Amino acid sequence: MMKNLLCAICFYFLMSSVYAQITISGKVVSSEGALPGAHLWKKSNYNINDVTDAKGFFRLSGLKQGDTIICSFIGFKEYSFEVEELKDTMLIEMQSFSQQLEIVEVKASVLGAENFAFEKIEPLDIYKNPNSKADALVAINTQMSSTTKDENAAVAFRGASPQQTGYFLNGVPVKNPVKYAQLTNTGTLSIFNTDFLKSATVFPGNPPIEYGQATSGTVVLELADRFPEYWQHTASISMANVGYSSRGQVGEKSYLGVFANYQFDEVLKTVNSVNFEDINSFNALEGGILFTTHQSWGSIKFYQYGLIDSYNFNFEHPSYQDGFLQDSDRSLTTLQWLQDFGNLQASVVAGNSFSKNQFQFGNMNYNTRNTDPYAATNLTYSSQGDVFKAGYAYWGQHSWIGGSVPTLNYALAPDHPSITIDKDDNLESHELYVYGRKKLGNQAFGSGVRTAFIPEGNKQLWSYQFNYLLDVTQNLKIKAGHGKYYQTRIDTEPQIIQQAQTSLDLDLKEKRWAIHQSFFRNHGDTAITGSESRVSLFVKRKFQLDQSASFYNQKGEWEWFARTFIKYNPLPDWTLNASFQAFKGNTFRLVNSTSYRSDLDVYAPMELSSMQFFSPYKNISLGASKLFQFSNNLNGLVFINVSNVFDFENENSISYDFDYSAYDRNLLTRRSIYAGIIFNFVND
Repeated sequence: MMKNLLCAICFYFLMSSVYAQITISGKVVSSEGALPGAHLWKKSNYNINDVTDAKGFFRLSGLKQGDTIICSFIGFKEYSFEVEELKDTMLIEMQSFSQQLEIVEVKASVLGAENFAFEKIEPLDIYKNPNSKADALVAINTQMSSTTKDENAAVAFRGASPQQTGYFLNGVPVKNPVKYAQLTNTGTLSIFNTDFLKSATVFPGNPPIEYGQATSGTVVLELADRFPEYWQHTASISMANVGYSSRGQVGEKSYLGVFANYQFDEVLKTVNSVNFEDINSFNALEGGILFTTHQSWGSIKFYQYGLIDSYNFNFEHPSYQDGFLQDSDRSLTTLQWLQDFGNLQASVVAGNSFSKNQFQFGNMNYNTRNTDPYAATNLTYSSQGDVFKAGYAYWGQHSWIGGSVPTLNYALAPDHPSITIDKDDNLESHELYVYGRKKLGNQAFGSGVRTAFIPEGNKQLWSYQFNYLLDVTQNLKIKAGHGKYYQTRIDTEPQIIQQAQTSLDLDLKEKRWAIHQSFFRNHGDTAITGSESRVSLFVKRKFQLDQSASFYNQKGEWEWFARTFIKYNPLPDWTLNASFQAFKGNTFRLVNSTSYRSDLDVYAPMELSSMQFFSPYKNISLGASKLFQFSNNLNGLVFINVSNVFDFENENSISYDFDYSAYDRNLLTRRSIYAGIIFNFVND
C-alpha cells in the first residue's frame, strides 16, 4: 500500500510538470521611489505571492498566461494585471489612494517594541517553511532560538520552560495554545489558523513590556485586518485531516472569514503503523470565525474559536498499564477596537479563554476548568519612528480541579488508594505600563516600566526594560536589551515567576547571504548563559540553505542545538526540501533501589541516580510539493513529507517493569509519511 501511494504521487508530479509555467519579476515604485513591503499575489491563489524587498523588487513563480496578479500597498490603489507569456520583467507604478483611504481606512495596532523584535513571520513564511506543517508555532520552533526538546508545538526559548513564553492573539493572552490531537508521535499542533494570520512577531528574549506576563520570550500574533475583495475558498485533505475555509469582503467596509477542520487517526495510523503503535486514537474538531469592519468611529476585529479534542495513548507504569485518555473542550474569544486620531491611537481589547479538560488512567479520574477573562485599554502616540504607549490591563485567572488522584505516585492501578480533590484557585492582576521608543538618526532607544497589583496577598510586582537599536549600515543592525520581568500563572498552585534578561543581537543581510549572531544571559532562579548563530545562503531564489547552532549553559551543564534547512525549486511550480536537526539528548534518572509494599503489591522507588543524558537527538526529513492549476479560478498544492527518513531511535523517557529491575526506552517520532492536497477556489 505504501509503495503504491508513493508511486502514485510521484507519477502525478511527473505528469503535472509538462504544463508550461511562467515566472515574472519586476519592481514596484511610487512617485517617491521604490516601495519595499508591497504585496503581490495571484488572484485565484493567495498562497502564490511575494513581498517586495528593500529595493522594491519581486518575483512570482508557478503562473500561467492569463493569470490575474494583484499588487497592494497601504495608502495606494490596488493594481491588477494579467500575466503575459513573454513579459517576464515589468515596472509597476502605484497611484495614491488618499481620498478613498479616508472612506475605508484599515487600521492596525501599533507594537512599540517591534523594532527590537527578533523576527516577524508572515503566513507566506510559514507555508514555505518545509517543517512547519503550515502552523505558526511549529514554524517558530524551527528557529535558532527555540530550545524545545520534545517535538511539541509549545515554544521554549533559550533554555527556559515553555510555560515562561507569553502568547498574545489580537492583544489577548492565551495559555497552553496546543492541541492534544497528534500529527506525529508526540508533536502537537497549535490552535492558531494560519489562513487568518496577518503576522507573528517573535521576541525570544526581553519580552515587550507593553504586553507583559512573560519571563522568557513572547509571541505576538495578529489576525488579518482585511481580506481581498473577492471570495477565496480553501479545502484541504490529508492523511490526518479534512478542512475548509472561506474569506472575503462583505459590504464596502467589512470582511469575514470562517473555517472548520477535523483531524482523524485512521489513515495516518494505517500507513505509519510502527510510529503510531502506542497511539490508540486521536481526533479533533475545531472551527472559527473572524469579522473585521473599518468605520469612521473605528475598526473592530472579532474572533471566536472553538475546539473539541481527544487523545488516547498507551501508558506503561510499573504499577499499571492501560490507555491514558485526555479530552478537552476549548473556547477562545477576542474583541479589539482601534481608532486613530491623527498621530494618536486609542484601543480597547477584551477576551476570554476557556478550557475544560478530563484525564483518565487507573485510579486517576479528574477534571479541570480554566477561565481567563482579560480586558485592556491602550493609548499610543506615534510619529516618524517615535512611539509612546501607556495602558491598563486586567487579567483574571480562574482554575478549578476536581475528581480523584493517586495518593501515591508509584501506585496507579484502579484498586490503589486515591484521594478526592475539589480545589478552586483565583489569581487576578491589575496592571499599568508606560513604554517609549525614540528614533535618533540611525539609532533607536526604547524603555518602559510595568507594574501589577495582585489582590491575593496584597502584592505589587514590577518590570522594567531597556532596548537599543543601531543601524550601522543599511544591511547591518545591532540590537541590545536588558530588563526584569514577572509572570503570574496557576499550575497546581498560584505562582509568581520573576526573571531578568540581557541580550545582544547582530544582523547582517546581503543579497545572497545573511548572518545572525546572538549572545544572552538570563538571571533568575536558574541562570542561563548562551549564544546563537545562523548563516543563510540564497541562490537566485532557487536554492536556500539555513544553518544554525546554539549553545547554553545551565547549572554547569552545556546544552547544544544544530539545525540545517535546505529548500530547492528545480522548476517554478516545484519545491523540494530537506532538514537535519540535532541536539543534546534529554535528561533522565535511574532508580537505584526500591522498597516493596506488600499491602499494595507494588514497589516504591527509593534512591535515584545522578542526572544522565540520552544519546543526542537526530532527525533527517525530506519533503516535496507541487503547484497545479485546473482553471483560472481553481488551483491547488499537493505535498508529501517523510519525517525521520533513517528512522533514528530518539529517546524521550524510560518505562520500568514491575519491580524496576529493567526498563524500556520511550521514543520520539519514528519514520513517518504524511501527504495531502490543498484546493483553492476564487469567486470573481
